[in-house]
Amino acid sequence: MKEELKIIRFNMINNLIIAIIKVIGGLYFKLDSLYADGMHTFSDFITDIVSVISSKITKKKPTKYHPSGFGQVEYLTNIFVGVFLFALATYIVADSILKKSVVIIPLISVLIVLIVCLILKMVSIVVTNKVGKEINSNVLITAVQESKTDLYSTFGVIIISILLQYSDVIPILKYSDLVGSIIIGVIIYKTALTIIISNSLSIISEVDFDKEKMDLINEYLVNYKEIKDSKLELMKYGPYYKLNIILELDQDISLRKAELLLNNIKRKIMKNKKLKVKYVTIYITDNV
Repeated sequence: MKEELKIIRFNMINNLIIAIIKVIGGLYFKLDSLYADGMHTFSDFITDIVSVISSKITKKKPTKYHPSGFGQVEYLTNIFVGVFLFALATYIVADSILKKSVVIIPLISVLIVLIVCLILKMVSIVVTNKVGKEINSNVLITAVQESKTDLYSTFGVIIISILLQYSDVIPILKYSDLVGSIIIGVIIYKTALTIIISNSLSIISEVDFDKEKMDLINEYLVNYKEIKDSKLELMKYGPYYKLNIILELDQDISLRKAELLLNNIKRKIMKNKKLKVKYVTIYITDNV
């Protein structure tokens, strides 16, 4: 979790710097698509703040009324991010259509500004993606999705800036800025819907079929000769997992030995940090 917070804070600073550069650049050069791109990046900064709050809540200890902890809060905050992005996309598209701005041919210095922003964002994506996969963080994975969208829109603004250089020769190109702003809005719409849909499904307890994790858990179970059969169900709860195990035990095993066996299984599974299993529930049955 500490590593996750470090990356989120790094992204916050990075996104704030990029957003300021783009928004000021868009206003100064009167380039609507660059301004829209800057607002998109600023939304990443806002959602990073939400992610920090989410990360702190998911670390809270379980309570009487929430025995499985607060891991699923991560999905709620991601849904908030999706709704926020949807609203932002609506603002960008509406503002672009309603605004009647004079066509300005951007200076070459605009391209320099955009390339600097592009490099800063690519560094952010590479670092966030690497750590997100290593620690299996849904928050960081969502952040990468947003950052990639921002990267694509910055590429788009670069193309728009180049096309506007020829708007005197080819009149239709004067609409490049307007069309580009709308396309950026549509891209944000797509990202918003993807985030909302995927996290809405996850919030109703998502079963994980990770073969590597399942095989590792089964390796623990096969070492106990008292276990005749077993069935596993790995439930994803944000940054961690809840494991349900159904066991069929040898009928001759004593109650005391069965209790020791179950406690030993729980301890071994929860001790393995690679599994990220925080809660284990074991059920005994006559037939799995």
